[in-house]
Amino acid sequence: MSKTKCFLKSIAGAAGLSLVLLLYMNSNTLRLQEARRHAPPGQRHDDPFQRVDHIGLLKGLQMEFLPNFKNPCWYEAVRVDKGSLQPSVLPFLPVQSSVQHRHRNSNQSVDVLQCLPYFFLIGQPKCATTDIFYRIGCHPDVAEPPLKGPHWWSRKRFGMPHTAQPVPFSDYINLFNASKIQEEKQKSSEPQGTWEYPRITGDGSTSTLWDSSQTMSYLHHLITTHKHKNITKVLFSGRNEANTFPDSKKSSKIHSIIYEHYINGSNRSSATQSGVVLPFTVADTIHLVLPKSRIIAVFRDPISRLYSSYLFFTKNADLSPQHFDDSVRSSIQKWNACIKQYSDRTCAYNKTLQKYLGVRLYNGLYSIYIKDWLQVFPQEQVLVLRMEDYQNNMNKTLEEIYNHLGLRSLMPDESKKLNIHKVYNKNKRKLSVGKMLQSTRKILQDFYRPYNRDLVSILKNSKFSWEDIYQNCN
Repeated sequence: MSKTKCFLKSIAGAAGLSLVLLLYMNSNTLRLQEARRHAPPGQRHDDPFQRVDHIGLLKGLQMEFLPNFKNPCWYEAVRVDKGSLQPSVLPFLPVQSSVQHRHRNSNQSVDVLQCLPYFFLIGQPKCATTDIFYRIGCHPDVAEPPLKGPHWWSRKRFGMPHTAQPVPFSDYINLFNASKIQEEKQKSSEPQGTWEYPRITGDGSTSTLWDSSQTMSYLHHLITTHKHKNITKVLFSGRNEANTFPDSKKSSKIHSIIYEHYINGSNRSSATQSGVVLPFTVADTIHLVLPKSRIIAVFRDPISRLYSSYLFFTKNADLSPQHFDDSVRSSIQKWNACIKQYSDRTCAYNKTLQKYLGVRLYNGLYSIYIKDWLQVFPQEQVLVLRMEDYQNNMNKTLEEIYNHLGLRSLMPDESKKLNIHKVYNKNKRKLSVGKMLQSTRKILQDFYRPYNRDLVSILKNSKFSWEDIYQNCN
């Protein structure tokens, strides 16, 4: 009886989210390899998520990460045919190095070293994340993956519209170079308490922070089709703060966003969003599998970030400060129409509204997104930085990142080598287009000011108001 009480108490807290959702997703306790297979030809296609890999398979099969690795790694027994050990090469161009660490057992299977990321650089776009990610990868104790942003958790595991088919979990795992993680072994003369294999690796997908639309649709599908009446309450128990969640039968009406937009400049029509907005985000799914992950978010003055994003992503030969001004005014008008009926959070995550905005206003709503992550991950696991501070003192900011990741300080010769690298992914179009109009800047200051205040309150750091930047611009 006492054991039963202990078990019930355990699922009432944060651990309950992981345990119940794992049991929920793995009710048939499928073998790991079989769970990754695509649906066979001729199978019914009325389930839009039938070919999406369930997450949490490692813990669902009671597989634990190796205690002598700092990075989350494990050995997986894979049954193979003779001479067939090559992992599939799909969208990520998987590294085949993990095959180097294997041995056969009596059952003709191979124990393959597999690894997942130790840290996630979650955002935001146009905030120097590419440059920061590659400089983190220059640290001797970091095994840099061949691809900065696989966007698996937020996009590619679901398939369309980002890939023709859902990308299986195995392809994502194969991205992370287990060979490089294992090749750096701690010397026996090192102090006690250090890792035998200290190397780590990471995921730098900048959609991870804010793009949760497909994750929400997937979880909503699981909730509604399997008709588990208590699943929402169980999911809420894992959050630090319970958000309001409507009855699932009414959710399509409550979360449908109808707004007006112009086609060809004159014809007015209405559009309704196709998905749903839930309290649960990509942060919940990552935490389910990797609860000890180190999270890094880099933010930038949202006004300059928006202009940089406009210049980088907008496919328009007539880019100009005036065109940017027109797009900003139109986008703010659509945003204001949305928040008259729905919460700011619902509008920020809504995919249809995101697609129809002329500029990516939502990417600068840092307070909305980071709050969701801090409801799942402890504050000490989340590091939030300003791009401006990184630009002013790169070495100091990198030292802060290394400390957050538990990495040693660089030696003088290592720092010198790091500093001579060029700036990665620098936007050069601003020079040819020119600066934004002062009137546009004023409009955007008024728009972002309340969200910046919320961010200051959440992080307890006045620097995230960017008032020092705005004073210099006026």
